[in-house]
Amino acid sequence: MDKFLEFVADIMEVDASEISMDTLYKEGKWDSIMMLTLIMEIEAEYKVSIPIEKVGNVKTMADLYAFVK
Repeated sequence: MDKFLEFVADIMEVDASEISMDTLYKEGKWDSIMMLTLIMEIEAEYKVSIPIEKVGNVKTMADLYAFVK
């Protein structure tokens, strides 16, 4: 989980201490463009496929993490 947060923080160009599993979508730098970037990077890094129709259900970082665990 910590590795995931560090990975996401690196993509978002923020310190890992600035985000947590409770970080809300649309909070800080996490906007719709960043969401698409995160999805592409997560899919590549973790070798997963995130269905675009499920992205609308992502409300927190924990929701995003659920696709990779």
